[in-house]
Amino acid sequence: MSNDEQEYPFHLIFIISLIIITIILTIIRIFLYFNDSNYFIYSRRDYDFIILREGIHNGLINFYDPIEGSAWPPYYLYFWYFMFYPIYLLPIEIGLYLWDILRLISVVYVFFKAKELFENRTDLIIFYILSCIGYSVDAYFNNVNFLILFFLFNSYLALKMDKKWVAGILFNLATFKINAFVFLPVLLIGKKIKFKDLIYYLVPFFIVFIPYIIFPNYFMQMVTNWGHSDEAVEGILRFESMFWKALQPSHLMFIGLLLIIFLDGITDFKRKKIYRISSLSAIVIYYVYITIVVFVIPVLILGIVT
Repeated sequence: MSNDEQEYPFHLIFIISLIIITIILTIIRIFLYFNDSNYFIYSRRDYDFIILREGIHNGLINFYDPIEGSAWPPYYLYFWYFMFYPIYLLPIEIGLYLWDILRLISVVYVFFKAKELFENRTDLIIFYILSCIGYSVDAYFNNVNFLILFFLFNSYLALKMDKKWVAGILFNLATFKINAFVFLPVLLIGKKIKFKDLIYYLVPFFIVFIPYIIFPNYFMQMVTNWGHSDEAVEGILRFESMFWKALQPSHLMFIGLLLIIFLDGITDFKRKKIYRISSLSAIVIYYVYITIVVFVIPVLILGIVT
């Protein structure tokens, strides 16, 4: 570590940014509580958290049934029910702020550890920036993507410590959203694991998957929900709302992690620079398009009409 980094640890700038974001969004929540005149903003603050609570309210047997007030049917793996249940038991006024605190602590922990795990300063800054953007969106809607970042990061940390079974278990905790599975191809492409090492990840997943084998209708209900398309959220192509569900801006936290893991395996400077620029360009183009064309414009139109 350079003397400049010791004197001005740049990761602290991003950690302070997380704290400021959290404070600002907390103030916004308190303000909206006493002044809900702007329904467009009020109705979306903590929206995902409220929907998650309603999903748990349906019960485990009816976990994939439609949720009142949500255009999207539940699509998480069933064990999310047990992960979120303790928060569900709390009064919502307490659960909201506890979830905020848990998000802040989890991501701050990742930011502290990341500087020890990854050496390239540029890649770290990119990871921090993408994570801060994802954190802001995740915190505004009060979603759960910070947990995916937390579990995948610690899975990778355990892998680096040669604790492969621990790495596999932590990875599986992240797969309550199935898109976290892209973590494995990244590890393989980045030569962090070999094909034979997949056993450490797939055996725990098979154990988790057993209830779907015992209750195939339960599994089919989940798969059907995966394919749901919301007519109110569409771009040029009809299936883009499914992409929005799988790759929202709040997912930039763990997408940034996947990117830095991939880049960490590239030693050639010129090659790394090409991959870095091309990857970032693809991410920016996709999210500008998917956010503005698929989400912002339809929601604004809906807000004007209603």
